[in-house]
Amino acid sequence: LNMRAYSKKDVDKKALKGARIAVVGYGSQGRAHALNLKDSGFDVVIGVRKGDSWKKAKKDGLAVAVPAEAVKGATLVALLTPDTTQAENYKEILPSLAKGATLLFAHGFNVHFKQIKPRKDLDVVLIAPKGPGDLVRRQYSQGRGVPCLIAVAQDASGQAKAKALAYADGIGGTRAGVIETT
Repeated sequence: LNMRAYSKKDVDKKALKGARIAVVGYGSQGRAHALNLKDSGFDVVIGVRKGDSWKKAKKDGLAVAVPAEAVKGATLVALLTPDTTQAENYKEILPSLAKGATLLFAHGFNVHFKQIKPRKDLDVVLIAPKGPGDLVRRQYSQGRGVPCLIAVAQDASGQAKAKALAYADGIGGTRAGVIETT
């Protein structure tokens, strides 16, 4: 087994330059990813239904919209809702997903078990921090990071891995190391 670990030096800063990132879901991982990405200088919008998560994201100073609106024009869409709701969430956002966008997951369940069959024009990647969201956020805030797994399920653009690494860097993962998996 040849394991490759990536760090900050492996990140192509241009991969997500000027990208709009939609984070669908604002639970443990969604909140941590969104705040870390925002603090890393990315244009972030949260996609959630109106309610507690909406209020929390607004209070945290983030742009918020219903999921189908949030993903409009997004370069990268991180689907960070619970596994049990992701297939339904994907169907909801699919008509608004830009052609050639990147679809990112933090867990491989729905892609692996074919609950979600992504459109052929999309890059489909995994960035999975090896810790709960509050740890991902706390480590980032302290100038450290949580190790992440990276995988590419579909590389429509030829740049999927570069985009995933840039995202991992944005949430602090490259500070601790990013390990490639399938």
